[in-house]
Formats: sequence, structure tokens, C-alpha cells
Amino acid sequence: MSNAYLDLLAYLGIGGAHPGGFALTQSILEDENILPTGSVLDIGCGTGQTAAYIAKKFDCNVTAIDNHPIMIEKARKRLISNENKLKVRKGDAQNLDFVDDSFDLIIAESVIVFTDITKTLNELSRVLKSEGKLILIEMTAEQCLSEELQERICSLYGIYTILNEAEWIAHLQQAGFTQINIINTPSGLIQSEIDDINQSANINTDFFDLWDEHNQFLLQNPHILGFRAFICQLS
Repeated sequence: MSNAYLDLLAYLGIGGAHPGGFALTQSILEDENILPTGSVLDIGCGTGQTAAYIAKKFDCNVTAIDNHPIMIEKARKRLISNENKLKVRKGDAQNLDFVDDSFDLIIAESVIVFTDITKTLNELSRVLKSEGKLILIEMTAEQCLSEELQERICSLYGIYTILNEAEWIAHLQQAGFTQINIINTPSGLIQSEIDDINQSANINTDFFDLWDEHNQFLLQNPHILGFRAFICQLS
């Protein structure tokens, strides 16, 4: 099913469009020690900014997947110089084409909320090694939302639901994650600085209207949406 907001991000080709941006990604990964023999899965890789960074920093094997053809095309162009250790492929986070216990680290940056959350977390739990880690950055509700406001948020972003922190933790636990740590981050969902962009030609003006609507919503409702960054383990 098409999602206009994800189409917008694909056409704009923004790297680090997730909450906290690429700076947060770098900060989180500073504390990780991934061996050259390690295997990493980047779910919803977008244009491949994070995947490229991990491959270069740790010299490990990285598999980057996305289900948007434009994102895949832009990621492949970015990563073409490092094909030996970095693979880009089309894939569905809700139905992963990998055997159990495949990856030492999985990273998902503002991806799971756009899927069936239960299905995706169960799949990530399945393909993660028993001693591996899941890093996820996701949008959260910062207060109790009216039904009208929930519908507006879901319509704007093309999502099914918006979870608060406790609900994210409950979903993670149901998927088998027993160690769940929240990384200290700013609470507000502010627009990340954009310094990595690969814009498509001839973008429909409706997408720019959607981008304006997104930014206006954040400005007008600064305390309604936030985000959390989690580091999770199965045991």
C-alpha cells in the first residue's frame, strides 16, 4: 500500500530524516563494538546513509533493506563503491527473507511505526542472534491523545497507530526482548537538520504541500509527539 509521506521522503532523498537525525545515529553507534566478522541489518535503510556509515566505521557485513523502489535505487547508487561488505536489497520488514539468528545488530530508524508493529518486531526478534542487539528510534505520543488527534496523526503519516513509551516497551517485551534500555534524547519531535539530500527531478507539488503540513503540525503541536531511542536484547 502506498504511503504519501514515505513517497515524499523517497523523492526528496533525505538522509537522516528520522527523529534525532544522523547525529543521533552516530552518537548511539559510538558505544557499539561491531567486529569485522559481525553482521548488521539496516531495516528501512532509505538512501543508505546509516548503512554506509556502519560499513565504513566497523568494516563489517551490512545488509540494507527497504521496500520503496526509489529508496533502493538511491541507496544502491550511494553504496556502489562498497559492494563487497554491503548489500542493498528490496525487502519487507514484516516478512523478512532471512533465516533465524542471522544478525548481530539490527537498526531501525523511524521504520517500525509505518508497519504492522507486532509483525515487524516478531520478525526482528526471529532474525536477531540470541546475544545480538536491536537499536530502534521511533515516534511516540507524549500525552494522551484525543481520537480526533490520533486520526489526524495517522492520516498525516500513513500509520495505523501512535504508541507512547510504555506501549512501545510492552510491544518489545511481547516480541521476546527482555533487556530494553532507553537512550537519553531530547523529548521533542523537531525537524532534523537536513544536510544529506538526493532529490528526484520533477517532484509533484502535492508532496511539497505535505512537507509543509508536516512541519506546520510539529510547530503547532510541539508537546504532542516525541521520540524514543531504544537498545534491546533478547537475553
